[in-house]
Amino acid sequence: MTMKNVASLFAAGLASWLFAAPAMSAGWTLTDLGTLGGASSAANGLNNAGQVVGYAEAADGTPYPVMWNGGVIVALSTRPGRALALSGSGLAAGNVMSASGLSLDATLLSGGGAYDLGTFGGSFSSAVAVNDSGQVAGYARTVDEKDHAFLATASGMVDLGTFGGQYSYAYGLNQAGLVVGSAYDVSGAPRCFLSTGGGLIDPGTLGGRACSALAVNDAGQVTGSSSTSTGVGHAFVFDKRGMVDLGTLGGSSSIGYAINRLGQVVGAARTAANQMHAFLHDGTRMLDLGTLGGTTSTATGVNASGQVIGNATLANGSKQPFFYAKGVMLNVNNLAPGLSNVDPARLYLNDAGQIAGTGTINGKQRAFVLTPTP
Repeated sequence: MTMKNVASLFAAGLASWLFAAPAMSAGWTLTDLGTLGGASSAANGLNNAGQVVGYAEAADGTPYPVMWNGGVIVALSTRPGRALALSGSGLAAGNVMSASGLSLDATLLSGGGAYDLGTFGGSFSSAVAVNDSGQVAGYARTVDEKDHAFLATASGMVDLGTFGGQYSYAYGLNQAGLVVGSAYDVSGAPRCFLSTGGGLIDPGTLGGRACSALAVNDAGQVTGSSSTSTGVGHAFVFDKRGMVDLGTLGGSSSIGYAINRLGQVVGAARTAANQMHAFLHDGTRMLDLGTLGGTTSTATGVNASGQVIGNATLANGSKQPFFYAKGVMLNVNNLAPGLSNVDPARLYLNDAGQIAGTGTINGKQRAFVLTPTP
């Protein structure tokens, strides 16, 4: 990748030294995950076992929630919908048409069964995360059509409530059943929350009113964005130290989108030139990952080796998906012949360095996996 200045070159070299990531792949093997007889499929999750979830169309064009395991496609429900989340052991969750056919409901897709988690009396619910215990986090509408965060199992759904406001949303869930997200207070401000189903815990802010917790690792470390005393949002890590401000890249604001098991955070931060750039925070410093020749980038995922995925703009302003490792940012569209138009908003990375996503293969929209080759 061509860096714009000496500082960026230094950051790239520092990232290469700091993270003992596997060597950059000499190549990639592209796997078209296929469909259920229809034209299209899409990926919405990837685990360390290489399993992928998403949806695939049947011959009549109906989308069904599916899992690809070793390249073999399995429908997870006989009703239309899509799988949206995947645990390490292969449990899935998603949104599936209710038995009445009147709504899409959050659904646990486990052991050959599809368990409709229902709503809180409203018209809709959505799953965002699932763990190996079969716990599902998401949000569901109440009787008065307000969204409330939930923690659920196949036997029922718990309303996590709010901080006195009308809405709350879950964004992350770990193996211990810790849910993180945002809940509104009586003044209408969003606040970070942590919950295991017995009420909401407010971890505080960086001095301002607003806070949003977007991801949690299995050690219970949380990241997201909190307003400071000046009202500007900064990326943070919340753990036994309290809420730690991760700073910026020289500009005013930042946000953390993902955290790995080592506590490394990725997201986006403003530079001194007021450009939003993807970053990787190693626990000590924030590294600017650069762009693909444009002015903006955002990191959305990080694995245990410090490899990063996200999206970045080209010089012409078009948004592209990227993979970053050892100081080099690559356009995912260029990693394997036959792959193009990869959705930059739906990209997934596991600890083996595999990338799953949705792109165009042979003129069709398909879920795919890219596997690095030595």
